Amino acid sequence: MEVKLLAIRYGINQTIQVLGISHIIIITDTIYMAYQIFDSFIHPDQHQLIAILKDLRGFFNKHPSNSIKF
Repeated sequence: MEVKLLAIRYGINQTIQVLGISHIIIITDTIYMAYQIFDSFIHPDQHQLIAILKDLRGFFNKHPSNSIKF
């Protein structure tokens, strides 16, 4: 699972660096990954989740119509 979260983290990080991006679509083999990102429980991959949420906060703060879909 840590590898999947790392891939999502780097994908989001690279995508938000591109000017004009307002929608992010993440394709994954399980919807559980989406729930895992926004889960507030402490678990071993918490550092990855914090980094993902930090990037997403910056993305959403750029423009109110920005969105992400899983």
